[in-house]
Amino acid sequence: MNLLRLLTVSLVIFLFSGCAEKKPEILKEFYAEDVKDFIKKMQNYQGIESSLAIDYESKGNFLSGDALLKISKNETLLRIYYMGFPAGEIYEKNEEVSSTLLIEKDKVKQILTGVRKGFMWWIGDFEIGEKDNNFILKEKNSDRQVLLNKKGFMPVSQSFTFENQQILITYNDFKQFQTEDKTNLIMPSRIIVYYKNRTLKINIEKLKLING
Repeated sequence: MNLLRLLTVSLVIFLFSGCAEKKPEILKEFYAEDVKDFIKKMQNYQGIESSLAIDYESKGNFLSGDALLKISKNETLLRIYYMGFPAGEIYEKNEEVSSTLLIEKDKVKQILTGVRKGFMWWIGDFEIGEKDNNFILKEKNSDRQVLLNKKGFMPVSQSFTFENQQILITYNDFKQFQTEDKTNLIMPSRIIVYYKNRTLKINIEKLKLING
């Protein structure tokens, strides 16, 4: 009798717990008072995790597929998949680069630099100016500059020189993504990196910003 009563009580508890309404996840909206506050808060995010689709063109040669991207303070990993199967990866740690892709090492460095700076555009020691509808972030001690639209502080473009190669990055198709600390943030979902005679097109499918 006691065993039957125990089983009955356990069943009731299970049914109530299974039917209990799950609490909705509480998300915060990203807020900044001005552009300086915006940059300061963005620089709390020192890494990203992203799934994306890429198209790379170099002198008539093409490389395309889905990709996994991870960026932290000292490491960058870009792993490429073709039709669901691993096709190769590029890895960098403390400026040492390795690759299993059939791409020259100097071009691999350019790709990783374009990807890293393209995604982590807010990382840098900037002087802030403005022109027309944009803020201009000029990195000290380099020619790198980032243009932010005054409306929403979203990136418009970025340019810099790397190993005597001029690199231009553009941003568009802005969507809402989520940070590690459960904050909603509007970010570009399409990034295009232009080199001298090469183009890297990135379509971001998922993106999470990681706190430093």
